[in-house]
Amino acid sequence: MPPKKQTKTKFSKKSLLDALRQSGAPLRSKNIYDRFDADASLKKVIKSTLAQMVESGEIVQMGKSYGLMDNLPRMTGTLDVRRSGVGYLLPDDKKQKDLFIHPSNFGGAWPGDRVVAAIDTARKKDSPEGRIVEILDRATRELLVRVTRRVHQDSYFCHPTDSRMPFYTVVDTSSIPDPEKGDILSVTPIEEQEKGIWRCTALRRLGEERDLATQELLVKTSYSIPEIFPADVLRQAEALPGEPSPQDWEGRSDLRKVALVTIDGETAKDFDDAVYVERQENGYRLIVAIADVAHYVPEGSPLDVEALTRGNSYYFPLSVEPMFPEALSNGLCSLRPHVARLAMVVDTPYSLDGVPGTPRLYNAVITSQARLTYNQVQAALDGEPDQETAPLVPMLRDAEELAKIFMQRRIDRGCLDFDIPEAQVRVVEDIISVHAGIRLFSHRLIEEFMIAANERVAEYMGARKRVFPYRIHPQPDEKKLETLLRMLSHTSLVDRLPRTLDQMGLQQVSHAAKGMDIEYLVNRLILRTMMQAQYSPDNDGHYGLASEAYCHFTSPIRRYADLLVHRSLKRLIAGEAEKLSVEDVQGICTGLNSLERKAMEAEREIQKRSAILALEDRIGETMRGVVSGVADFGFWVELIDMPVDGLVRLATLDDFYVFDPERQDLLGQRTGKTFAMGQTLDVVLEAVSLERVEINFTLP
Repeated sequence: MPPKKQTKTKFSKKSLLDALRQSGAPLRSKNIYDRFDADASLKKVIKSTLAQMVESGEIVQMGKSYGLMDNLPRMTGTLDVRRSGVGYLLPDDKKQKDLFIHPSNFGGAWPGDRVVAAIDTARKKDSPEGRIVEILDRATRELLVRVTRRVHQDSYFCHPTDSRMPFYTVVDTSSIPDPEKGDILSVTPIEEQEKGIWRCTALRRLGEERDLATQELLVKTSYSIPEIFPADVLRQAEALPGEPSPQDWEGRSDLRKVALVTIDGETAKDFDDAVYVERQENGYRLIVAIADVAHYVPEGSPLDVEALTRGNSYYFPLSVEPMFPEALSNGLCSLRPHVARLAMVVDTPYSLDGVPGTPRLYNAVITSQARLTYNQVQAALDGEPDQETAPLVPMLRDAEELAKIFMQRRIDRGCLDFDIPEAQVRVVEDIISVHAGIRLFSHRLIEEFMIAANERVAEYMGARKRVFPYRIHPQPDEKKLETLLRMLSHTSLVDRLPRTLDQMGLQQVSHAAKGMDIEYLVNRLILRTMMQAQYSPDNDGHYGLASEAYCHFTSPIRRYADLLVHRSLKRLIAGEAEKLSVEDVQGICTGLNSLERKAMEAEREIQKRSAILALEDRIGETMRGVVSGVADFGFWVELIDMPVDGLVRLATLDDFYVFDPERQDLLGQRTGKTFAMGQTLDVVLEAVSLERVEINFTLP
């Protein structure tokens, strides 16, 4: 018997809703047309009806599919918007994968907003898409906008400085002085007047866009970095004494006669560590004294709560947003020369081979004998001491010997050390320059002593089962290491590769590439396999330093994690039980890890913005650079005389290039020309954009 012909339903809004309800999942427009046996004219009616229902919120559209809200699974998370404009929902449930969100499906959400998205179940499971259906919490309370033109007396037409926010604003400026075209304003969003236009109220004028100080304020505001200390915090700081009193010294070891010195940069004001090295008959004695911030900052006090909120100090080319007010950071807790200061001390004997003996950890009062700079110390080590360093040369020579022994011991145990200099921004007579900082041995000397002190504290407290934040660095992902090995097998190192890329293997590869054309490529590729270091109450070791136990102890003025370690050590010295549980410390560590990432991202952004300002007058110049990254749409070039990179888009080249992810290169199909990681070449500066935070190059 032939199958009974299905009766086609007459189209109406009700029958459409019934069809979507019965399906239990979104339907593609083609399926809807089929259900109603639609001809060309009916398709137009259905299409119009669907558009009206989407506009009214009765149904939702995702791509070519339409569905009822109740029939769609949902996901809650944070909207992450890329510079390209596309978005991803980063789910609250970390076990779920990120959900792709097309810009047309943002539903009025902005980058960083906490939202609910409906998931399009009609799409393939391996590439689901979502549509934002509810905004739970706005990430942006203060919006940054660029003044375009005046509309009325106290009303200006502006658009957001963040290119990921594709809408316009009409700003009431009656509460601030009249701005100029190109000024950056901080505004409060009030309401969306009409689609794509928001009404806002001005809070403050940051300044002219091309001023570096304005760019700093822009980045601070964008990342919600606190600029002002609350009144109760300042009151507590101001109530502290100007100097430690003799009563504070009771029960402390007196190291005021020991020739401790601080060694810092030329412009530093917060001196939180002092060192002393003494050559002994069977080795060395290293004393590392760290400012005793915990003595002045009681747990739960306004100072403590604010420091935890900030997590760390934030450094910018022209300014610093410190974790503590200046009364502490540059005053009472700064180890200034020739004045008594309270400190916590790690006092350790080392053998002639640098093997640590049993450390002594104690509270002390110290007096720094000199405030030295890295340049001063390096000059003294190079045989040209000045009046201040001349009496200290014997001690500095002992320090140099011990630091070199430490460096060799770390190399022997597999420590990964690329010694990559940091980018530095300078402003001289309003001319901005960005350059790689100079790395001297005197920098390494202090770093080695700080690493040693951090290890001794972590070992000492860990052996006594104390609860504190370790600084951990997880092992790289095995798949990333396998990919790295495959990439390197296509280079000139192919005959010198180890069988496995463990710590020693990675170090071997790095050393093998030293002095070769591919040294840059190899070190960058190794760095990209690394996980991010973080804080945790569980000791998982520090992979990069090849350290079994490590913590941050040496900078309590600018890192809250160090303050926690100091407090835990103080309780241990006093014979007191721990106050915080593992769960308490884990909760704090989660917040500190997030704040550290924020500080790093803000620092990278202000460096890029500084470089854009420095390059604005150099459009059309030919520059030398190194290929620092490759993708299927182009490659990045890092300039040799400026540690900043820009993009060469394939669309600007006169050939069709194919991207090989394994080799990390691009091959021209007609010319056979190759662009690969680590390659040195000339580029022409084509354009820079503060709005998109982009630098674009072309080939000569």
